[in-house]
Amino acid sequence: MTNQTYIIRQQDRNAAVSFIDHQLDTQPDWLSEIESRRAMARQEYQQARTDPDSFNAWCHKWLNENQWIEIKQAICVARGRQEKRLRYIEPNKTISVTNEAWKILTELALKDQLSLSEVIVNRLGKNTITTTTISSSAKSRYNLAN
Repeated sequence: MTNQTYIIRQQDRNAAVSFIDHQLDTQPDWLSEIESRRAMARQEYQQARTDPDSFNAWCHKWLNENQWIEIKQAICVARGRQEKRLRYIEPNKTISVTNEAWKILTELALKDQLSLSEVIVNRLGKNTITTTTISSSAKSRYNLAN
């Protein structure tokens, strides 16, 4: 319906789908005032909503300028909520690893479809670490207190 070149990114798709679902539930005429056209758009939407490429194609086919503006606003609001939520959780730590360690982590991450942090937590998390206490006189080349 429109010549928009905006692409809804994977990380924004849930916000866009939630917004469209809400619009379709609360405003039946949101897609179109013509019943047959609305039914066709809804049917195609149900098939397209789970695949990123199909979803973007559906949006470009069925949404008008105003609807694109609404979706962009919904995405912006969702991003803002996400950023605000992330501010209140523990901050990330930066570590240095050898090239060999990085290769191993990367290989495991690709195999398990996880981030590097998730690989470390899943494979070396609390369940697999034996609890040992380091005496105060023991020296480490790393400051692990923080």
